[in-house]
Amino acid sequence: MKYHHGNLKEELILSACAICEADGHDHMSLRSIAKEARVSQTAPYRHFKTKESLLAEVSTRGFIELKEILSNASTSKKTLSAREKFLEMGEAYIEFGLSKRNTYDLMHSPVIDKTQFPELLNSAVGTFEELVCVLAELNPDISAKDLDIKCIHHWALVHGLVGLLRNETLDASEIDTKAGNAMGLVRNDLRSFLISAFEF
Repeated sequence: MKYHHGNLKEELILSACAICEADGHDHMSLRSIAKEARVSQTAPYRHFKTKESLLAEVSTRGFIELKEILSNASTSKKTLSAREKFLEMGEAYIEFGLSKRNTYDLMHSPVIDKTQFPELLNSAVGTFEELVCVLAELNPDISAKDLDIKCIHHWALVHGLVGLLRNETLDASEIDTKAGNAMGLVRNDLRSFLISAFEF
């Protein structure tokens, strides 16, 4: 057991993030977090009343990380057009969903009621706004309502691609060969696919 002089809550959140990404949120518990952080099993309860509140913290960190990744993708080069920015963000979003799959799954899981956790809700909305801002550059004359609909359309596309591209790891017996080959082609040239799929 470790004696803490620092920020125990922060260390518990970091331990929870690590366990979530390694094993999935279903395998997380306040006890497992305590073990990972090497503190007493009662320590997490001083900062988190329920497992859901801890999951909300992990999910919030995920959205904050994703928002930063999207922002960096759109500003990586000063000469990028709005269209190029959105393509960069689309690729970055998909790569995040593939590389941080367990965190990504938690971020979009119904196990957390986002309305009960304002910081989580705000981080999720902030991430969505990154997409909205770039689409607004591409469509300066569009109404706010139509802009939101267009953004949902594009978000649904990349979100769906994350799920489909994960099937590349399945055995041939588990997925139709033609579909598997098609998704392999998409994965190998993701930029070209997004160019053809996005409606700017």
